[in-house]
Amino acid sequence: MSGGNSLDLENVFTGSEPMAEEIGTKWLEWNGARQTAIQRWQETLQYVYATSTRETENAYVGGLNDQSDDEAEQGWSHSTHIPKLTEIADNLSAAYMSAVYPREKFFEFVGESQEASAKEVRQKVESYLLAKHRHQKLRDVLQEIINDYIYNGNCFAGVEYVREQVEVQVAGKIEKVGYIGPRVYRISPYDIVFNPIATSFKDSPKIIRSIKTLGELHRDVEDKPNEGYRKEALQKAMEWRSQVSQVGTEDFDKYCQIQYDGYGTASQYFTSGHAELLHFYGDMYDIHNGVFYKNHVITILDRQFVLRVQPLETYTGRPYIFHAGWRRRPDNLWAMGPLDNLVGMQYLINHLENARADAFDQMLEPTRVLTGDVEKVDVEAGTPGGEYRIPTGEGSVANLLPDTTVLTADNQIQLKTNQMEQFAGLPKEQLGIRTPGEKTLGEVQELKNAASKIFKSKTAQLESMVESILTAELELSRIYMDVDDTVAVVGEDGVKLFINISKDDLHNNGSLVAMGSRHFDRKQKILSNYQFLQQALYQDPLALQHVSSKALAEMYADVLDMEGTMVVQPFVRVGEEAELAKFQQAASTQIEAENQVDVGGEDIVEEPTQANPDISG
Repeated sequence: MSGGNSLDLENVFTGSEPMAEEIGTKWLEWNGARQTAIQRWQETLQYVYATSTRETENAYVGGLNDQSDDEAEQGWSHSTHIPKLTEIADNLSAAYMSAVYPREKFFEFVGESQEASAKEVRQKVESYLLAKHRHQKLRDVLQEIINDYIYNGNCFAGVEYVREQVEVQVAGKIEKVGYIGPRVYRISPYDIVFNPIATSFKDSPKIIRSIKTLGELHRDVEDKPNEGYRKEALQKAMEWRSQVSQVGTEDFDKYCQIQYDGYGTASQYFTSGHAELLHFYGDMYDIHNGVFYKNHVITILDRQFVLRVQPLETYTGRPYIFHAGWRRRPDNLWAMGPLDNLVGMQYLINHLENARADAFDQMLEPTRVLTGDVEKVDVEAGTPGGEYRIPTGEGSVANLLPDTTVLTADNQIQLKTNQMEQFAGLPKEQLGIRTPGEKTLGEVQELKNAASKIFKSKTAQLESMVESILTAELELSRIYMDVDDTVAVVGEDGVKLFINISKDDLHNNGSLVAMGSRHFDRKQKILSNYQFLQQALYQDPLALQHVSSKALAEMYADVLDMEGTMVVQPFVRVGEEAELAKFQQAASTQIEAENQVDVGGEDIVEEPTQANPDISG
């Protein structure tokens, strides 16, 4: 974009569409309202990924706090970074992941009618989603979403239905390979904006920003007709870019006055070979054409051209875009993160660590006090290795040692790190630390439940979002599934079976429930309560007559995750005992037969006596 101003800039910008400019303006407005939150996110990430304090805003926390690099190298200035914030983030990530996704089958289909509650119906719905989750590697996607939940306090996810099958030739035959079905994708908190003072995230309009190369954009327009992209809009945008390339860079930047995120100037954006797309979801009234678009997705290109206007094909008319916040704010949908309040404490423990290290260095290489006629060496006082020499006459040199109580900073550091773990809502049991003192099983469970209240509450917010994702996957499959699918299931006998699933199999009145942390907590309560039940039955044996042994066995199978292992089967031990008795009887008969053969076939040996001592066998 070098060269002179060869075109009239007024004519160049006449192609912009008003609705596109309105959506672009709304993006700038909502994005500007959250700049304080973005700065906090970036500061938190600085401390999480820092290897020394020089990589944080508080560059020097030692004795030369405001010195330059050269001055810092001459004296004591430690830059040790204690990665406590990193440890808390990693522990939270592992704890939330194990709570939300404890196993591959972390959800259940709960039917709302007798027909939908049938085992065969539940098995088909659950098996279908399990197969889709394995193919799209849902665990990895959820891990990224949970990391956003920890680092930014806000996580976003969307669900879409994709058809990515291609035809390939295998052994002389044409086969279709690829994936067809619902897919969960992460939305970066930096790439989505919405009305922060709306009553709820679901009711607020949303704008999602994405960057694609021009090649990717052309391919989407050609290969995805169901997306509703307008070819004429893309062609118009490309013609506009061709005209812009003839305008001088400085003149264009001065006239354009548009800042594209991630690019220094507008001219740098248009010469990058990339295209910015803003996807608006919600209700939009086009005041220029007098048209009201209800529950639509509107995509604009370069903040000037309307690339798509399409109604949302969902059951509720709402987009399948979901949000979870860690600490919700009053009258503000942007939530706080678990690490936000701990950044200051991280700075404090870094400061204490480096101040203690500086004091220890001063004890090893102390500052010296001069008295009388003393000749000083070239090394400056107060720096490591400084020496003084007394040539003649009266004079003395004494070390000036710091107050040794500064070395007790370790106790303060330990106190602050423990407080940081507590403030983040991470129970000590999650770290493998047991509280001191002997306790009964009931006391342990009671203390564990009390210490985990914050963690359970924050996990429940995540699970609510996950349930919405599961429901969206099922609803999209009901809408777009046009070909029967075959998935593998494990039968009650442990044998893998392949069942056919049609679109009608997914149309059942029911809901999907995430059974992660709540299911785990329920299991722990059942095990704890059963201990008391056993004691009660021991004291009153007559009460045992009213307890079902079969139900207890099924409870153990559920609590210990033994489904599909064939460990629990109705009255299976009766058959096993009969089979055991059969084998025992057969073995006994065989042993008796062998003994009879041995007795009947052996030679009779006469024992030697005193009368005939020469008899031998």
